[in-house]
Amino acid sequence: MEVDVNGLFWEEMGMDSAAVDFRQLFPEYTFDGKAVMELILQGRIWAALKELCGGLSGAFSSQTGELRTLFVTILILGIAAAVFVNFADLFQDHQVSDIAFYCVYMLLTGVLLNVYAGTSSVVREILDSVTVFMKLYIPTYIVAVGSASGIASAAAYYHILLFIIYLIEWGYLTILMPMVYVYVMLTVINGIWMEEKLTLLLELLNKAIGFCIKLTLGIITGFSLLQAMISPVIDSLQTSALKKAVSAIPGIGGLTEGMFEMVAGSAVLIRNSIGLYITLVLLLLCSIPVFKLVLYTGVIKLGAALAGIVSDKRISNCTNRVGDGNLMLLKIALSSIGMFVIQIAIITYTAGGGL
Repeated sequence: MEVDVNGLFWEEMGMDSAAVDFRQLFPEYTFDGKAVMELILQGRIWAALKELCGGLSGAFSSQTGELRTLFVTILILGIAAAVFVNFADLFQDHQVSDIAFYCVYMLLTGVLLNVYAGTSSVVREILDSVTVFMKLYIPTYIVAVGSASGIASAAAYYHILLFIIYLIEWGYLTILMPMVYVYVMLTVINGIWMEEKLTLLLELLNKAIGFCIKLTLGIITGFSLLQAMISPVIDSLQTSALKKAVSAIPGIGGLTEGMFEMVAGSAVLIRNSIGLYITLVLLLLCSIPVFKLVLYTGVIKLGAALAGIVSDKRISNCTNRVGDGNLMLLKIALSSIGMFVIQIAIITYTAGGGL
């Protein structure tokens, strides 16, 4: 029976066409969406996760060689810079050691900027993927919300989800990403001076980017909670009035009211199941690039920590701050994912009650 219900609403609510579009846009992710939804409807969440993770087989390309090369490069260049700085007295002219140091510094910054360019493109890919994915499934999800909760809730949350997409496409891609790029470039320039004259500016920019990320999450969460205090109440009043009107029908009022409650409960189950399905697939979609970001950020930060033991502070500080730039990119990616997950969670637990 559950399989029949799953197949019925899978096609009726447009999940089938959305799944086809998903496979065309993201061919590297292979899983049976209908089977996953069936498992979610049955309450077998771990089995659904296992089914989804099966689509990752072979997707995690080995990054061991690249990470090892990056780590060793940072250490070697850090040691080379330390040799030229600490043994400058061996040269008759200190300009020779200075030139050698700056050559090493430019080599290091070239390596770090190349890594940053790669991680930046990964984050842009995550942001684009998240927005495209949500555009595919928002119509279906909003229909489910409207069926289970009411028109007021569906309209309100539809506008919020669209606003999140606009915020990511415009705010994150147009403002925050360029700000991180400016931070990384100023980090490279800062190492040219022994006094590191741009340190305070870099700290200010770092705090500004972090504040913007927290602000966007706070605005979305706060606005969603405020909306959740109003729209579900309106729909609840309308639903209650309809139930009383149905129950007042002579003869069949009790039976009709029972059927009404059964249909409403099924609609809530479908809404929550679609919300959980969207959340799990969204996490799957972003798992590989986020994992790659975590690895590269960790290697850069570790290389900076070890190089700082023997190397010039400009080398370790530059490497560490480029690692901070990659960490900012990671925060941007996670916040873009988190906004949708938080919104779906709020809808699930406040719009007309959850199971």
